[in-house]
Amino acid sequence: MLVSQVPALKEYWYPVAYSADVVQVPRPARVLGEDYVIWRGREGAVGAAVDECPHRGSRLSQGWIENGDLVCGYHGWAFAPSGACTRIPQNDPEAPIPPRARTLSVLVEERYGLVWICPGMPREGIPALPEADDPQFVLIHEIMEVWRASAPRVIDNALDVSHLSWTHRNTIGDSANPRMNNLKVERDGQRLRSRVSYVSRLTAEQRENTGLTGDFTTRVTNSELVQPFVFRDVMEYENGLRHVLFKTATPVDDTHTLFCQFIARNDNPDEAKKAGIVALDRKIQSEDKELLEQIRPEFPLEMQTEMHTRTDRMTVEYRRILAELASEGSLVPPDHAWSRPFVDAARAAAKAATSPREQG
Repeated sequence: MLVSQVPALKEYWYPVAYSADVVQVPRPARVLGEDYVIWRGREGAVGAAVDECPHRGSRLSQGWIENGDLVCGYHGWAFAPSGACTRIPQNDPEAPIPPRARTLSVLVEERYGLVWICPGMPREGIPALPEADDPQFVLIHEIMEVWRASAPRVIDNALDVSHLSWTHRNTIGDSANPRMNNLKVERDGQRLRSRVSYVSRLTAEQRENTGLTGDFTTRVTNSELVQPFVFRDVMEYENGLRHVLFKTATPVDDTHTLFCQFIARNDNPDEAKKAGIVALDRKIQSEDKELLEQIRPEFPLEMQTEMHTRTDRMTVEYRRILAELASEGSLVPPDHAWSRPFVDAARAAAKAATSPREQG
């Protein structure tokens, strides 16, 4: 499965920028292979539209903001955040502006310090992330960057707790303690929840960030798939600390993802502590990024394509959810269409490697 083969994915909201970055100039954004422009207009209203002027098709993101309107850099047509054209310089000032002279607008809202757009008609609202709005928690934005990895792979990685001991062995993982304890997984429609405990290594950075002492701690993780490309994880520590991790994976196209991570903490960290938390979390995510950017973008939906273990229950259910969304259309080919050449090549390589021994 590639994201472009699942039309249902257009019916969800995706973050495309920090609100603080949408100010004096229009910004381009790309979601599911389509180009959009976002801008801030009169009274702070944010507009979003297909990045194409209705006049001659130029990129509106190459324009500028003037009196709260987005001005096309080709012929000077201007547009309000609603999409309505407010000026056609080539026409007489008294001439009415044709109703068809408007951008192809898309839904746009701001929440959690982010600008979200929905390319289609939303089947759900912007995801509810309780701690991000809770005054008892401090919201900290950490990462927004494009990864050369597909969005399903990014969220699959977030749901996969068992990789921590290995992928993150140089930061928080401990390969000597790979077991996941008391794993519980439940599904409600397209939402997934899991709860598991495991041993996490306490580096000097972790001790400073959490206030814990010693070399190890048993951490309880409460993971949740909120929407197909939105992940929430409440990490419980023995001293009462709650570190809530939010990850979103905006599908730029089949092979790229705008990865966004922000957290909420209940310990009211000062600026120095915030900097330490962000630095460690960025280091952890760089380990995931390095690994994910080497994995093929196609995402398997059939259970027989891969092998699974008992700790893969969360990611197995994730495949079923995406398979259900894919089944609403008819664009997704069977897994063997892309996986078979890889399997055949692997088998051929294995056979070639064993042939000399067999001949000897």
